[in-house]
Amino acid sequence: MTGWIVKVPILQSIIPGFRAMKFNAALCFVLFACVLLLTQYPISKYGKLLFLTLCLTGILISLITLLEDLLHFNTGLDQFFIIDKTIPSHLFRVPGRMAFNAALNFILLGFGFLALTIKKRIFSVISQYLFQTVAILSFIALIDYLYGATLFGALFFISSMATQAVILFLILSLTASLLNPSVGIARLFTGKQVGNQMAKRLFTLMILMVIVFGSLSMQFHEQHFRMLSMETVISLLAISFLLISLLFIWNTANWLNKIDAQRSDAEKNILLMNAGLEKMVSERSAEFQKSEKKYRSLIEQASDAIYILDFKGNFTEVNASMCTMIGYSSEELLRLNVADVIDPEELKSDPITTNTYTGVSFVRERRYRHKDGRVFVAEINVKMFTDDRIMVIARDITYRKKMESEIREAELKFRTVADKSMVGVYIIQKGKFTYVNPRFAEIFGYEPAELTNTFPLEIIIAESHRAITTEHVRKRMTGEIESVNYEAMGRKKDGTPNWVEFYGSRVIIGDEPTIIGSMIDITERKKGEEELRSSEQKYKLLFESNPMPMWMIAKDDQSIIAVNDAAAKHYGYEKSELLAMNTRSLRPKEDLENQLEGYKLDLDISDDHRIVRHLKKDGTIMYVQLTSHDIIFNDRSVRLSLTNDITEKLKAEDALKKSEANLQTILKTTDTAYALFDTDLRVLALNPMAIEFIKVHYGHVSEKGDLLSDLFPTDRLLAFKKSAKDVLKGNNINYEIDYPTADGNTFWYYVRMFPITNDNKEILGMLMGLYDISERKNAEQDLKSAYEKIQNHVNSIKDMAWKQSHLIRSPLANLKGLVALQKEDPNDTIVFNHIQNELDRMDAIIIQMAEEASGLEKKHLAANLNKKADL
Repeated sequence: MTGWIVKVPILQSIIPGFRAMKFNAALCFVLFACVLLLTQYPISKYGKLLFLTLCLTGILISLITLLEDLLHFNTGLDQFFIIDKTIPSHLFRVPGRMAFNAALNFILLGFGFLALTIKKRIFSVISQYLFQTVAILSFIALIDYLYGATLFGALFFISSMATQAVILFLILSLTASLLNPSVGIARLFTGKQVGNQMAKRLFTLMILMVIVFGSLSMQFHEQHFRMLSMETVISLLAISFLLISLLFIWNTANWLNKIDAQRSDAEKNILLMNAGLEKMVSERSAEFQKSEKKYRSLIEQASDAIYILDFKGNFTEVNASMCTMIGYSSEELLRLNVADVIDPEELKSDPITTNTYTGVSFVRERRYRHKDGRVFVAEINVKMFTDDRIMVIARDITYRKKMESEIREAELKFRTVADKSMVGVYIIQKGKFTYVNPRFAEIFGYEPAELTNTFPLEIIIAESHRAITTEHVRKRMTGEIESVNYEAMGRKKDGTPNWVEFYGSRVIIGDEPTIIGSMIDITERKKGEEELRSSEQKYKLLFESNPMPMWMIAKDDQSIIAVNDAAAKHYGYEKSELLAMNTRSLRPKEDLENQLEGYKLDLDISDDHRIVRHLKKDGTIMYVQLTSHDIIFNDRSVRLSLTNDITEKLKAEDALKKSEANLQTILKTTDTAYALFDTDLRVLALNPMAIEFIKVHYGHVSEKGDLLSDLFPTDRLLAFKKSAKDVLKGNNINYEIDYPTADGNTFWYYVRMFPITNDNKEILGMLMGLYDISERKNAEQDLKSAYEKIQNHVNSIKDMAWKQSHLIRSPLANLKGLVALQKEDPNDTIVFNHIQNELDRMDAIIIQMAEEASGLEKKHLAANLNKKADL
């Protein structure tokens, strides 16, 4: 490929003297070589995709080339990658195109590799035979080059494969065949048996023979023996074939004879080994007999009970210790089964079965029954022999079980007390904790297992206290002191410090000096002591700098022990004056008795509710709220008090109460109905007029907590909710609404709705007011009716009205504008005077019109009288 790209002929042919391999053929060799390489690695998701891509690319290039030769068309693929300037000839019809049989071999290789991806045996067989077909075609082509037979090389087509392509096909196909060596012809040459070895040797020599003969024949024919006839050449080849075959037979016979000699040597070695084994068996038998005697002696003299059972559990051998432990004689036991000496109750829950003794060996406990009926516990070690006999070594552990039970009971008591203890319990041996209870570990932020037999004890001690702690431990371990009690700064797992107090004593456990002790966490106590020290300073600073008057008063005689500057300033005294006074001087005389009763009380908690009267130095009486607490100061019962002057607050509250009472009076006596709702349109408050309104128009007695739907009927509820939604958004709404009654009357109300907000402009609810405007609406209706009557009268006298209309329109128009202004500002006297002037003007016009109308009416009356007279 490089030769084609850089145009170097020597690289295109590789082998000097042979024609060049085409670029597309070289590319396909690279693709399928990469495919073969990918089979040697575990195939991942992307590896499989690359595998398929390479296979399909090689198949596609080869298939297009094959179809071009068969169907005689040109796709341009041959010159797609490089430009081959070879002149077309009878050997190379299309420059750059690979040979027909090369394209066929690539297709077979590609489908063979694709078949490998399907995990079924049939596809493995197909792929193997495809690879072997390529190998056969390549071998035939190789013979073609060696013997000059162009029929096989060209495969019935003009173009033939390059020599190096044939060699590469042969190598690639044989290597691919080894991917499944157990299938096809490869199985014949990859087996381990003698036939496989012989086939491998003979076939290899035959291939060499064919290659060598072919090469020699070609060389001789070209250079030395052109003068020889064909018969002579064939005779020479036959003689050479016979000689070479004789050489192969001689080599194979020698190889088989060598194998036969090795077999004879192996048989002799086996005979020698058998003789050695027989001698070894006889020696081992003698040793076994000696061992048997020792074994018998050992069993009989053993202090543990030993017995041997057959597979059914019958005693076959017992020693004296077994007889002593179980109470039976040897003869009695040999007539019994092992189940006869085991506690029947245990056999019910743990019976002996044929699987009981399965396995090499095991140790367990069994409850045996003595001949006298006594039941005891024994530890048994069971060993199963190859001849299905079972040897059991038993030891009475009744006393040991009793001791273990007592030890467990004692340990349980200790652990119960220690594990549930609220103080830490620990045991130290060899500089490490051998036991800590959960509380001990918890104090230092560990689990018990993390401290037990792991770290040295210094791990839980702060560096500043390790030296003194180590010294205390050393003294107890060496016996200088028996016990000690000390405080130390600890170190938790997370590195934070804490304070602990240790109590420990020296004891001996298992010949080892041991420290057993307890420990309590005194961190809070230390903090409390520190806080107490600092709180005294803080208290003094708080007491002195507090802006509110503060006092310390002795409960026994009410003398003032301490007072701050705020108290002296507020009461008008000097501090020294107050310290020389008694609190009785600060109270009016009529309150002294109540004051005395107050000091007799014990205040365990602060009393924030007492309001009393105090006197200033100038005699001014003020109301103060007392916050008091009893404490012990210098071994004396003292009351600590804070006095808050609430005189102005009480005055403000009194004023607020009066204002609220006035507001309530107004709400109760007003003729407007008021209703207060929260944001959920639930009633918070109603004045009497609102209650009466709901009762009259809806027949419902409303209460606090009613929903809006409880007050309004469905036909009015939707409109009201819509208005309420706008109000809760911060808008004010005004409108008029009518309520017809059963007797035919109609009540009219002027409705005002506006939101209720706090100082932060947050909407808390809604207030609605309803003012009865029925009177006004009725007056308007009467005015409307009167107007209609006037209009009718005017129509009857329209002949006169037109003469005066221009006189009336002027004051009337002015009146409309002035009335609108009057509505905007009812207190404007100027507008009112203009209205009066226009009314006077209109009145004069109307009188004039009336006089004219009267005259007209008299004329009509006279006319009517005349008509009646005529009638």
